Amino acid sequence: MQGLTEVLSLKQNTEHEQVCLQLTCRGYKSTVSCILEIFIVTATAFVFAVCLLLNWRNNNRGSKKSFHGFNVLITGGSSGIGLSLAKLFYRAGADVTIVARDLKKLQSARETIKCGTDRNNNVFVLSVDLTSEYSVLNEILSKHVATLGSVDILVNCAGYAVARKFLDTPTDDIQGMLHLNYLSAVHVTKILLPYMLDQKVHQTEERRIAFICSLASQVGVYGYAAYTGSKYALRGFAETLDMELGHKGPFVTIAFPPDTDTPGYIHENVGKPVATKAISATAGLASPDDVAKSVYLDITNGKLISTCGLEGVFLSWITAGIFPPVSVRCRYLSDFIPGIIFACVEILAATPLRAVGIVYAFWMRYISFKYNE
Repeated sequence: MQGLTEVLSLKQNTEHEQVCLQLTCRGYKSTVSCILEIFIVTATAFVFAVCLLLNWRNNNRGSKKSFHGFNVLITGGSSGIGLSLAKLFYRAGADVTIVARDLKKLQSARETIKCGTDRNNNVFVLSVDLTSEYSVLNEILSKHVATLGSVDILVNCAGYAVARKFLDTPTDDIQGMLHLNYLSAVHVTKILLPYMLDQKVHQTEERRIAFICSLASQVGVYGYAAYTGSKYALRGFAETLDMELGHKGPFVTIAFPPDTDTPGYIHENVGKPVATKAISATAGLASPDDVAKSVYLDITNGKLISTCGLEGVFLSWITAGIFPPVSVRCRYLSDFIPGIIFACVEILAATPLRAVGIVYAFWMRYISFKYNE
């Protein structure tokens, strides 16, 4: 009888120990889970705080760099972002050449650039159809370089958008956007780059090539099938060119501006699908001067990715792919530590921003379904 009592007592003690162990494990798991949740929330808050800081820095930082003695050529420089960039470079001391088709608009733009300043640097105008054959562009631009010297900063800003559903987009517009948005930038860059690699006047690392893309070159948007295709092509070309030129330069900047209040945007809105308007409205409408200021500073600093506004920062992080850290310049050895820091921030941001991206993607599909004409 005593032996049976001891067995029962031992069994009870064992069961008690198992219960205690289970409670301890549950408590441990609960503690670990709580710590993980706190870490995720803290990391997410930190990431978004950094995003806000980056956006503030981009909007408020200044540039004291002088471009005296530099030749700047801007395609699409007679209006919009191109004109605003021309004013900034001119006020920084550069000799500026603006390129577009309409000579009257170019002459008016030249007066706008010079207005309110007492500088004696030059503004040149070049009336040319950028969709012309390569041989025609080569002859015109080569003569320009022979007269004024090599271009030091090239800004490929020419472009336009037709917002239609794919089947409603005229073939002429599809070809036109490919020629102006993509091929003109490729042709102009191919013609001028050999001169820019010549280091007789300025080192190549002082020179810049910028491509004004669009948020539509980061994500496909309803109603922009043809336009997005041309801008994706431009982005791919610019990324590859940056790899080829490496850290020696000229440094490439790829800008992703949002919808901007320009003459081209007014034309783009004619016939734009309702769904496209609803989706685009979330990003608001930026002023060309604000966009140009952001792009100008990023070009000056040799930054690869140029964004405007919080949505631009988020979208660049979500679509970064195999880019180096997109938040900072990664050109020199001195950029290594900031690059590592922001790489860690972008890695932490990847999961929450992916979640945001999925929600945004479903929302865009809902809008396209709701307003599908």
